[in-house]
Amino acid sequence: LHQARFDALGVLTGVPFLIVIALGIFNLGGALFYSDLYYGTSLYPVTHRMLGTLADSYNFLLAIIVIYYAGELVWRERTLRVAETTDAYATPDWVPLAAKLVALIGVIFVFFAVGALVCIIYQLARGYTDLELGLYAQMLLLYSPPFVLMAVLAIFLQVISGNKFLGYLFVILVILARIVLRALDFNHLLYQYSAAPAVRWSDMNGFGHFLEAILWFRAYWAALAVVLFVIATAFWPRGTSVPWRDRLRQARARLRMPERILIGAGLVTFAALGVWIFHNTNRLNEYVPGDLAIERQADYEKTYRQYKDIAQPRITDVSANVDIYPDQRRVVVNGRYAIENRHAVPIEVLHIALDNRIALTALDFGGGTITADDRVHGYTIHQLATPMAPGEKRTMTFALEIAPKGFTLDGEPIQFVANGTFFNNQVFPSFGYDARRELSDRNDRRKHDLGEPRRMAKIDDQGARANTYIGDDADWVTFETTVSTSADQIALAPGYLQREWTENGRRYFHYKADTRLLNFFAWLSARWEVRRDVWNDVAIEVYHDAKHPYNVERMIEATKKSLDYYTRAFTPYQFRQLRILEFPRYADFAQAFANTVPYSESLGFIADLRDPDDIDYVFFVTAHEVAHQWWAHQVIGANVQGATMLSESLAEYSAFMVMEKEYGAHKMRKFLKYDLDRYLAGRGGERIEEMPVALNENQPYIHYQKGGHVFYALRDAIGEDKLNAVLARFLREKGFNDAPHPTSRELLDMLREETDASFHPFIEDLFEKIVFFDHRTVEATARKRDDGKYAVTLKVRAGKVIADGKGAETEAPVDISVDIGVFARAPGADEADESVLYLSKHRITTAETTIELVVDGEPYDAGIDPYNKLIDRVSDDNRKRVSVQ
Repeated sequence: LHQARFDALGVLTGVPFLIVIALGIFNLGGALFYSDLYYGTSLYPVTHRMLGTLADSYNFLLAIIVIYYAGELVWRERTLRVAETTDAYATPDWVPLAAKLVALIGVIFVFFAVGALVCIIYQLARGYTDLELGLYAQMLLLYSPPFVLMAVLAIFLQVISGNKFLGYLFVILVILARIVLRALDFNHLLYQYSAAPAVRWSDMNGFGHFLEAILWFRAYWAALAVVLFVIATAFWPRGTSVPWRDRLRQARARLRMPERILIGAGLVTFAALGVWIFHNTNRLNEYVPGDLAIERQADYEKTYRQYKDIAQPRITDVSANVDIYPDQRRVVVNGRYAIENRHAVPIEVLHIALDNRIALTALDFGGGTITADDRVHGYTIHQLATPMAPGEKRTMTFALEIAPKGFTLDGEPIQFVANGTFFNNQVFPSFGYDARRELSDRNDRRKHDLGEPRRMAKIDDQGARANTYIGDDADWVTFETTVSTSADQIALAPGYLQREWTENGRRYFHYKADTRLLNFFAWLSARWEVRRDVWNDVAIEVYHDAKHPYNVERMIEATKKSLDYYTRAFTPYQFRQLRILEFPRYADFAQAFANTVPYSESLGFIADLRDPDDIDYVFFVTAHEVAHQWWAHQVIGANVQGATMLSESLAEYSAFMVMEKEYGAHKMRKFLKYDLDRYLAGRGGERIEEMPVALNENQPYIHYQKGGHVFYALRDAIGEDKLNAVLARFLREKGFNDAPHPTSRELLDMLREETDASFHPFIEDLFEKIVFFDHRTVEATARKRDDGKYAVTLKVRAGKVIADGKGAETEAPVDISVDIGVFARAPGADEADESVLYLSKHRITTAETTIELVVDGEPYDAGIDPYNKLIDRVSDDNRKRVSVQ
């Protein structure tokens, strides 16, 4: 202990360590600040977020420290030329090495402890006092072992190498070998030293089932580390001679029976644990490395693409008894489909797809034989005993079970957990070939002789209009479910609660929809607090974890104002309730099902909205998901180009309008600029071809960021009432339609019918072309007049380019009505507190324009398109600080 304390103090008080830990604190502080933002808005510094940021920002530095000081400590005495003296001490051979390992472990824990202290100070500085010190301790115990194992390996390689710098080289080679193995898709954790599944924490579900695999892998590598350490003690250089032959001879002499027993026990334990882990990850479950997964995707397409357009039944009714066993992470489903042949030809075979991890325990559709049973791809072909005649209806029943078998490398499936189960009907059987499973990467497709990536059907493809973009085996269906869960949880699904009861220690809930829904349902179960409210005759409910009450009222307020605006602007809300349901942070999204909105705990429930200048993205995301009750759950696009414009883009626009009503048009600039910048960044990651909004091929950066933006710009041009009237007409005429499903072109045709022809070129620019405006303010000056007013002179530049899908740009003539604005701001005030001195549209027809204005107050800044309503190439140069002369 004395030597370990001496070694540890030598490291901890050394200038290099102090410099590195200062660098670590600086790096962590920056990471805490910048990772604390979502939509530019802060999140509450809950402990699990602090610890995640700590691990992410510390890993690299701590690895360097461990590797560096392993070499320094192992060779310290020889560097200081005191080895002959220290080696003469009457201590066992393992003591010096153990002391150095203990010193390194101390360094690791000090490094983490300092990081944890920084996190706690940050939490307190933010006014957050729920520090969860116990969670800090647990997490640090889980984060530290990989570095302890790295310390053992580094010491082992230093000792074996017989040279400090050669030892460093060996460690680097081990690290490079891991990187190379991963690049070659050898990514099983069994042969990546010190590796274990990622530590995951959820306030709702704790460590959950993820902890089991982590602990097994920690034990597995610890057993090997014991062996490495014992071997290192045998080779520990002692005395004046350090050549390899001498140390090998010494090692043989030092490896007496106790050491050999320890090595043998360690190897046996290592092997036994390896077998146990392999049994769980590769036998009870299936391990699919990346290259094999790609190969399987290619095989799926090669084998089954031929059946893409084969006639299959349409699901018209769904009912299911769903039993959720949270503690077992098990789900049992007994389901029934009403199916109908809506084709002009008989259906002789059923092509049924089901995830191969799900056990199908029963299936009945009126008799038939299996002609192909592909368990790898989850694809089965059944020859019907009696073909389904055109127009014929049948009933199909099925039973399936989802149950964990041991543990997996990645914790999958993550939908089924002890508290916060959330899954949808993608776990149910479906009909036909699924084109979404095809490879999309151009290089992967070429490697497997699949040609260029397949694109969405063209917008004029009438055959593709038989299906919606969310599925090709159903349109609108009736729905009913009975779902059970443990006695301490609530189970939810779309539809209205018909009955609730307790039986055999379990809670049962019967839900039924009284209108047709999309074939898109979710089931959830958790221990929730429930906050209830009402808007008109619509019940609003937020089911949230007790630890996350922060934004529940904001969600309710956003729901009310969204329902109010959408009902007045578009069509009536089709349900009598709307529920928001929190689920664990293993996924980071919100999603709209019929009258039901699952919402991740990490997305909005921990947003810190105390600063009124921040973007209230909780309000916006809630408004967006409520908007989907119109844009998707009333109108759903055909499976052709532009489909998601009718859902995601219109939901974005709708949410923009609710945000504007809540916060005022002048505060929309921050949000619009943020979205514009995300669209511009998204273009850089396009791998196939950028498309116009109305022809987008389910490209998120287009249908989200750009789509909402251009609808907002159109509203600004033609007026809110005019645009909303067109959208309301579209909902009335296309809502709840069966095939042929609507397209973005039909909406644009309506827009042209209802607007003056002078707006049609602008509509084309926004939706049917890729157009960028290049608006910037070159000069802004002002002079105070004798009457106290200010004469403002603006020199602005206006440009317009049209891009193709590959990014090539062509200059286009300028002719646009665009906002010109002048703004005042009190000393020290932010943009959110500015006041508008002048804001009006000017028609700009030349590249360089000088505009002279008179305003009542002293201007602060001014510019062209000052709120970033248009798609501009650069979002930062529209405004310029006014120089008052």
